[in-house]
Amino acid sequence: MVRTAFFLSFMFSSLVAQAAPLRIGVSENLMSLPLYVAEAEGFFQKRGVNVEFVNCVGGNRCVRNMFDGQTDLATATELPVVFNSFTRNDFAILTSFVSVSNDLKVLARTDSEITEPGKLRDKVLGYVKGTGSQYVLDLVLVYNGIDPDTVNLVALTPETTLAALASKKVDALCVWEPFASRIVLELGNDVQLVPIPKLYTANFNLIAMQSVIKSKPQELERVVRALKDSTRFIQTHPEKVKALAAKRLNIPAVVLDKIFDDYRFRLSLNRSLPRTMEGQARWALREGHVNINLPQPNYTGFLYPAFLKTVDPGAVSLQ
Repeated sequence: MVRTAFFLSFMFSSLVAQAAPLRIGVSENLMSLPLYVAEAEGFFQKRGVNVEFVNCVGGNRCVRNMFDGQTDLATATELPVVFNSFTRNDFAILTSFVSVSNDLKVLARTDSEITEPGKLRDKVLGYVKGTGSQYVLDLVLVYNGIDPDTVNLVALTPETTLAALASKKVDALCVWEPFASRIVLELGNDVQLVPIPKLYTANFNLIAMQSVIKSKPQELERVVRALKDSTRFIQTHPEKVKALAAKRLNIPAVVLDKIFDDYRFRLSLNRSLPRTMEGQARWALREGHVNINLPQPNYTGFLYPAFLKTVDPGAVSLQ
């Protein structure tokens, strides 16, 4: 009996290894930790699914790569979903697996004397277009009574944010972790964090093309199961996963200790997600970031909860 079980397990593992992998676009940030843990701890293999990571910088790029056929799935916050929802509906969020209210930071050059958000007025500000960086910066400005038209906005890529501050191309900018912490480490006393209110809770999501949902439902359910294993592991082995994150993302342990507790790792699909997306869509239309003549989509239609309902029914609350 033991030999038979061992043989069947071996054959199953062999079949998984031979299957064409699901390609997942993985954004290189701390919110992708459940995926890194699932890979390192063998949860994908345990659940019987073969995956291949395709690294990308920023969820907007991960989603773009998925649309271009480079990957089957993507990881991103809900904002790239909102931006693309006005022109296509052939993709959906399978589950959120991280939420965080403090991932995006506003950093300013010390010599710009921007010690509070109200002093962003009339400054040159950098942002990453089509991402939470753009959204949060706009929220901060409006919340502090600053008309975004009164500042000089400069579009950057995540990779150029450090150079933009160092060269004084911008006075301040908004960017996510780990880029924010790397900038602080690199520039030291030349930069400072601008204290901003927690105006936005980002959800980090696993997103799939509808064609993949239809053609590979078993594999996708297994990925969701592996993510559930991973989020549980993060909760019970925080020091081990922090060490993994520090190595994988090149973040010093001392920095990781400061920011790790900001992130809530758990699977979910609840009503707050489409509500957040509706608010972002109104903002995108109002500010002219998308064609104002396009109708606002129904964002419940961009959620596909079937896999999560099977894996963890209590994690779904969309009514």
